[in-house]
Amino acid sequence: MFRSPIKRRSDGSYRFGISPEERRLVADVVGQLRQLLLADDPSLARLFPPPYGDDAERNAGYAALAGSELIERRLASIDLVLDTIEADSLSQDELEAWMRSINDVRLALGTILDVDESERPATDPDEATSANLAVYQYLGVLLEMTVRALTH
Repeated sequence: MFRSPIKRRSDGSYRFGISPEERRLVADVVGQLRQLLLADDPSLARLFPPPYGDDAERNAGYAALAGSELIERRLASIDLVLDTIEADSLSQDELEAWMRSINDVRLALGTILDVDESERPATDPDEATSANLAVYQYLGVLLEMTVRALTH
């Protein structure tokens, strides 16, 4: 039986036992996400879906009003992940920041990889795409373990 490296403790904190290699990977990908957020990269389309469908004027108004706040929240979560990247114990707020940031990275990677609902790229992957797909899949597993820990 597989034992999750993330488990809620009786005091409300969470044991967080991922490997140093996994921590370096997460630090790397959330750092890359930070750069994409600061550059308003097109690969962030899934992070900021248009709330008003095809209504460009309303979508632009929403982006003007809420866009910077949405980016700031994501950057704050990234900061919390990077601040706790070496931690073996996380608070609920910290683990939730990990969950949000991992999900955001997966959304951006999914756009870059052009994955569909089956979580497979639309075209046959080359070597670089295969590496990104492996990261995408690992982050999916880590996200699932995080959600399970938070909900059980």
